[in-house]
Amino acid sequence: MPSEITRLVDDLVAQMRSRSGPGYRAALRRLGEAARAGGPESATAVIEALAPWLRGLHGDYAMTAVLAGACVEWGGSPTALVGVLPERASEAMMLNAALPEFWGRATRWRPLPEPVSASTGRLVKTLGKLARQGADEGFLTRMAMSWFDMEDWLKALITLLARGPFRTAVAAPVKAGLREHAAAVADRSQRAAWVGQLAAVLDDEPLLVLDPRIRRGYALTMGGIGDNFQMHTLLADRLIGDPEQGLVAGERPARSWVEAATDGDPNLGTSDPAIRRFRLFDGHGGYVHPEGIPADIEPLDGTRVLVLHPPNGTFGMGVGRVFEHMTPTLELDRVLEPAQTQLWFDRVAPAVENDLMAG
Repeated sequence: MPSEITRLVDDLVAQMRSRSGPGYRAALRRLGEAARAGGPESATAVIEALAPWLRGLHGDYAMTAVLAGACVEWGGSPTALVGVLPERASEAMMLNAALPEFWGRATRWRPLPEPVSASTGRLVKTLGKLARQGADEGFLTRMAMSWFDMEDWLKALITLLARGPFRTAVAAPVKAGLREHAAAVADRSQRAAWVGQLAAVLDDEPLLVLDPRIRRGYALTMGGIGDNFQMHTLLADRLIGDPEQGLVAGERPARSWVEAATDGDPNLGTSDPAIRRFRLFDGHGGYVHPEGIPADIEPLDGTRVLVLHPPNGTFGMGVGRVFEHMTPTLELDRVLEPAQTQLWFDRVAPAVENDLMAG
């Protein structure tokens, strides 16, 4: 580790231990400047030095996690954060979800203060009443801090979950916990909603697509797709083509739509919205809502199956992808042999067209 980074991290830790807010912020700024100026090696060194401290940080010191996330954006390796940051963010959401109930019991349901650090002392003191009634004081303090620091943990985690190697390194039970706790606070935190969605992103996931009009089947592999409308655009790009080559007849999506769904500017606006080329149903006959996510497609015999139907009118979206820094993959692996295709057609249920957008 570069000696300057070691010195700056030691200074940051010293400022946290001394509980000096101004000193901490100044030390954090100096460390960030050194990490950015030193390139990927220095950014990685900062991440590795900060990772062991993150689990025990609360309140304003959660900004340390934001710096770690920024170091990843500057080229640093996120590996040291895999076993720390998702769990810490999950805990913050879990505590944040529980806080209103505890606060209500302590205050006879007075309104909670705004989640700004200036109110920390008031919140901690009020919850302390419950400690005198036998509740764990340390738990109550961490809960109080979550009201103010949750967004910092989520901000850092969003940066990392947008990266495929980091997502795949996070254990499935940890992702499940993230989705559960994100759902509990998503009504008051857009970042929590995004974390829940990112934790559900599928990677290296087999996908089977059937076109009843031409009795064709396609095997694909998808990853890093944030929502179903993005998948609509990418599917149209991969599958629409020359029927003589076994592809789906139809009008291909505009190149600007595909770029917006992949790695270009995601904002198409109202003048050039991406128009869906299909309606999609799953293997059980259920309508696949464009606003949903691929993980919600219920597998059929262990495989996620989509059945293509004509679009029935114009349905467009002005945003090509939800997560700008998450690059998707959707590979057409092969066109299925007719006998294999028929086996899948024999398994799928008829489309249930009882949805306004599906009809």
